[in-house]
Amino acid sequence: MKINKLIGLLVVFALIVPMASAGTIGNETDRDNEDLPQEKEFATRAAYTITQGQTNYHGYYVAPGTSTLSVDLNWFTDDYSLKLGVFRPDGSLYGYYYDDEVDYLKGRIYLTINNPASGFWTFTVYGEDVAGTWPYVINVG
Repeated sequence: MKINKLIGLLVVFALIVPMASAGTIGNETDRDNEDLPQEKEFATRAAYTITQGQTNYHGYYVAPGTSTLSVDLNWFTDDYSLKLGVFRPDGSLYGYYYDDEVDYLKGRIYLTINNPASGFWTFTVYGEDVAGTWPYVINVG
């Protein structure tokens, strides 16, 4: 069963990587490697990898007047657990999110932020329960 999940994940990963926006992988020691802010409300879509205990940082610029901000973190399996941290442009915590908060979204976190403050938002992805190196995709926009 895990072989089928892994093969399916690799197929999805292979399809998403060519569509991924240019970005860099960041971790707790490399906050300078954040995703570049997007202009004109284009979504950031990128594929990354994570390991147990690692934190990756991602960023997105929200233009003034934006009515909603959608965040979709997907790691394709409920065998592992990731934690999403969302931080406002002023650096204050908006919230932490886990996939087990919604039963039908195991292996995925999706949220919508209404009337987000304009500026550079930061998103952290923490490898809470991961074996080896595992891929994930984060879409923001």
